[in-house]
Amino acid sequence: MKIFLKFISLFFPLVFIMSCQESIPETIVEEGAGLLNNNTNLSGLLNRVALNDGSQDNILDRANNISILLPVTVTVNGIVITIETVNDYQLVENAIEAFSNDDDVVNISFPITIILPDFTQVTIVNQTEFDSYVSQSTNENEIDDDIECIDFVFPITLEVLEVNASIATTLVINNNEGLFELVNNLDLYTSVQLNFPITLITFDEIEIEAENLDALESTIENYIDSCDEDDDFDFNDDDQEVLLDFLTNGNWIIDEFVIVDVGQTDNFTGYVFTFLNDGTVNASNGSQNVSGTFSIEDSNPNDLLVILDFGSVIPFNDLNNPWNITESEFGTLALEIGSEANGDLEILVFEKL
Repeated sequence: MKIFLKFISLFFPLVFIMSCQESIPETIVEEGAGLLNNNTNLSGLLNRVALNDGSQDNILDRANNISILLPVTVTVNGIVITIETVNDYQLVENAIEAFSNDDDVVNISFPITIILPDFTQVTIVNQTEFDSYVSQSTNENEIDDDIECIDFVFPITLEVLEVNASIATTLVINNNEGLFELVNNLDLYTSVQLNFPITLITFDEIEIEAENLDALESTIENYIDSCDEDDDFDFNDDDQEVLLDFLTNGNWIIDEFVIVDVGQTDNFTGYVFTFLNDGTVNASNGSQNVSGTFSIEDSNPNDLLVILDFGSVIPFNDLNNPWNITESEFGTLALEIGSEANGDLEILVFEKL
């Protein structure tokens, strides 16, 4: 999922995404290091960087190939939510994780407008039509075409010479939609020359300046697979690094611990738990200290496990389990193992102090 700041327009025409300015009269773009050609490796890379990333709203549509134009209204577990900004996706996640015995289905109120990878906007009037687009998407965390680990810092300027023209003009590209339109319409120009340096920004917010086409191409290639694109169907809060930061930032107490309907919470009254980055966890009540280990199992990135191990120390050994995460936000880490149907459900809830 791209974390960079992007601009999404409500209008498609090129007049909004590209602006042309008069260049020096009778100036012809000369052959040089900045010339961008069609059907090259670089033009393909630029196309992949510019593609509309549909994964950020996967919690709504479960589809990496489309995004839903905001605002949109959904209903989750009986809760009606109007989503106006990207931050509101968290409200949907909250409604999904509020209880463990509901259906967690996101029901979208139609009509809506979806945005395709090429920035085409389509009005969808019902669930059947919507499902037809979703079915064309890749599954969670599968390889797709868009490059999400690096992006451009806009604006980008170019000197372009249109077919049958003799005077070059300066083209200003302000966002990924404009870049996509340019790369996919290079045959409209006799010459397209990028003005360097061009600045790119990586997934971890490092800015890189490319001084020529070769540097631009190699920089993009170096970052194609350099990050977790977060193409799963939650909203960004179950990733391993985010969860580790969540655990290690502050101290915790056990708010609830139940083993097959038998409360065990009182066994841990007064103990404060501290999770450390080195994988150790310490519990102290002021007079007794107990040390153990924890790890986050991410073999399935969509179903992370928190594994606790306090050895044979009673009663902490009751915590020794690979716990499934049912909630991890707003100062609460709710875990469980087993199921009520099988009669072996255990619930463990940590609250942050």
